[in-house]
Amino acid sequence: MKKWIIVLLGLWLVPAQASAEPTGISLEENVLLMATHVENILNQTDGLMRRSADLLRNDGTMNAVVLQGSLKRFTEQVSAVRALLFIDAKGILRFDTTRHPAANLDLSDRSYFSETIVAGNDGIRIGVPVLGQQSGVPFIPVTRLLRGVSGTTMGVLVAVMTPDAWLPAERACRLCFYSAFTTDGTAVMTSPAQMELAPDFFESLMVRDSLSGVTETKLNTYPARTMWRKLRDYPVVVTSSVVTIY
Repeated sequence: MKKWIIVLLGLWLVPAQASAEPTGISLEENVLLMATHVENILNQTDGLMRRSADLLRNDGTMNAVVLQGSLKRFTEQVSAVRALLFIDAKGILRFDTTRHPAANLDLSDRSYFSETIVAGNDGIRIGVPVLGQQSGVPFIPVTRLLRGVSGTTMGVLVAVMTPDAWLPAERACRLCFYSAFTTDGTAVMTSPAQMELAPDFFESLMVRDSLSGVTETKLNTYPARTMWRKLRDYPVVVTSSVVTIY
């Protein structure tokens, strides 16, 4: 079952009317701006992984150096993706677009690997942020199961995305912050990174089956109004919030 992702765009500690339109952009326009950005980077990442999967599936006698170089060129065309990894069905790292040969790593205990294998579907999955074993830098793992021509599982492709890649280049205002959640309430990213949301914030959103909606929420202890909107092509919801303190 696909997980929904919820992305929050918020405004801190300013009156609702002033904060909602500091640049002439309404809450509705804010949520559309965020929705467009997130959908674009997921479209690009999905395309990268499909193209890479085709190459790996049909590599034939291609030299490993040439194959890694091709994967690297594909990845460099998607600015939101820092690196692309291929982990075989046993959990061993086989390709890393940042280096060749790839480090000798067993990633079978990584949740983004095991959950993708267990799920067994062909869609992209967005995992909980983890620290890179080599870099020590947190990243959001976006994964896709790779099947061979015969349908057997070859392994998992992992697009390594930094949390900042989820932020639009053009901000609606200087006081915005962003967060992302899976539908079980697990945080995927926040910006600023030190942002602390109320424990019940996710539940207070009350996302419905409709395309969009408005909900009264709280940002920490401050009352806020949140507009949310589902993306067209992905199980993702984006929201725009403004603190209503006066």
